[in-house]
Amino acid sequence: MNIKHFLEKLTDNWPVKALCFVLSCVIYFFHQVSLLETKTFSVPLEVRKEGNMIPVSGLEKEKFIKVKVRTKREQIPLISEKDFSAYVDISSKTKEGNWTFPVSVSISEKMIELDLDPLEITATPDNLKFDIQKKSLKQVPVVSKVYGIPAHGYKALSIHLEPSHVFLVGPQFMLDEINEINVGSVNIENSDIPVSKILKAVNTNAYISILDDPHIKAYVPIVSEAMVKELPDVEIKFNSLPDEFAVSGDAMKISLTIEGNVIDIEKFRMKNLSVYADLSFITEPGVYTVPVIIELSPAYSLVQSSLEEVEITVVKKEEKNTENINVNAENGGSV
Repeated sequence: MNIKHFLEKLTDNWPVKALCFVLSCVIYFFHQVSLLETKTFSVPLEVRKEGNMIPVSGLEKEKFIKVKVRTKREQIPLISEKDFSAYVDISSKTKEGNWTFPVSVSISEKMIELDLDPLEITATPDNLKFDIQKKSLKQVPVVSKVYGIPAHGYKALSIHLEPSHVFLVGPQFMLDEINEINVGSVNIENSDIPVSKILKAVNTNAYISILDDPHIKAYVPIVSEAMVKELPDVEIKFNSLPDEFAVSGDAMKISLTIEGNVIDIEKFRMKNLSVYADLSFITEPGVYTVPVIIELSPAYSLVQSSLEEVEITVVKKEEKNTENINVNAENGGSV
């Protein structure tokens, strides 16, 4: 077949052939479209603000962006909302005012590796308006709540937070209203040892950010709780007095106040205490002033004593017996 004959065949009844070609293209197009599927994901909006400006309004309206994905039906299950990040970048702006920014969508490394084809991605809305102002910096203290009751006999001291302050970044008029930042709470319920915990600052204001957003180390000292106990009328013992002597008169008593932790005080018994005077130095009868010695078990300490020394009369034992005989004779008694 020569070229002339081929051209004649090609152009013969050409309107019908052209229509058939167009119809076949349309059928092919709709067939390809029928193989595609669309799915919409709700993706959190990020505002990138590396420059000197920061938004002061508009964030509360658009917290999420709808990301519509169109691809082959069998590829849809391979995609999730975690594969997308939506953001607007205001970093390039240097003047305050109301500006319109495009919404950008980036995809994950996983989706890049999948190399989906075809793949159509659209964001709704595709642009957003924000009022922006110059950002400011403010240092504020961090605070934490301690809750719970320590174990019996223990108490909690003041919480220590490190670092004790953080820097906030945001519009000046908003920073002026913030005097502290909460970093959560520490539970000390039934604890008898110090409690440590890592906390994070709690920020609920979308227009405020925490510089470096540090981890806060919280430390609550738990110490034993002190308690005092009154000991009235404790008898003073007289130790090491030579055998030929005796102390004349009634028993002498002393009142004491001792201190220890709650648990030890609750366990206190008189065997944990010795109250005496050392009379080993005495060699003859007479009147003596001697110091009162108070010894406590190591768990306790002396707070107060009603006496530091006592005056005693020391007599020979036979003299004491003679005195008793004389008294009995005067009373008409018999020996």
